[in-house]
Amino acid sequence: MLITAGERAPEFSALEQVLGAAFKLDRATAAAAARHCWGVLGQNLDETAAEDLAVRCADFGIQTLKLPCPQPPLPTAEKVKKVVFPQDRPEEKTGAALFTGGAGVSAAAGPGDIAVLAAAPIKEETLRTVKTTEGPSGQEKAVRLGIMTVTGLPIGLGKSREVTKEVKSSDLSFYLDIVLSAGRRLRLTSGDFDFSCLKEKKTYSSQLNFRLLCAELAAFAPAAFKSAGLRAILEARPLALIPYDSLADLEKETLRLVLAKRADA
Repeated sequence: MLITAGERAPEFSALEQVLGAAFKLDRATAAAAARHCWGVLGQNLDETAAEDLAVRCADFGIQTLKLPCPQPPLPTAEKVKKVVFPQDRPEEKTGAALFTGGAGVSAAAGPGDIAVLAAAPIKEETLRTVKTTEGPSGQEKAVRLGIMTVTGLPIGLGKSREVTKEVKSSDLSFYLDIVLSAGRRLRLTSGDFDFSCLKEKKTYSSQLNFRLLCAELAAFAPAAFKSAGLRAILEARPLALIPYDSLADLEKETLRLVLAKRADA
């Protein structure tokens, strides 16, 4: 398994050229692979292929890590809904933040206990089945009324009918994974979190509150490796340019960050 080293993954343009040359991909396929590899350059490679890929990366100034494959997967995400920072827990002397969630989820973590902070906006589509009652259209009523006027027959204006439709909706949610050095992964989402920890900074916008919380956590754990999405949030850069198509993208990036952070320790 070959991944890029360090916290920041290389630019997509450099990865496109490396992957295109190494795997003999056309430009469009190489560009798509570069945008969604998240620094995981190859898996289940034989030694020769891994070495060749590492050499090509070095030609572009890209540092890599060669690891046994497969690597252990990310731990299951534990949903948290609240965080209390140490300054709000004067009775505690550990300097740890306390994360809590449903089903008894609880974790205390100091600044050095947080290995990775990975945030991303994920567009989620839902499909709902909706039943509505619809009557005849205006045109149908006009036709029937005309027939009644001409013939005098009481055919009526038509009956209402029940119609079943599938309605597709799209919502943007913000996710933040907090990976602890002890091997746990905590997850919070913008639409289901208690932002009271922000105190006077708290707003009526869950997305803005999420950004503020990201800044608080990044300041609390400055040594944690940060995802591209989180860095964009902290730097107030457009998030639309970062291709998180699904949670699978975030999890792939998070896995690389965990492996890179472990090697960096």
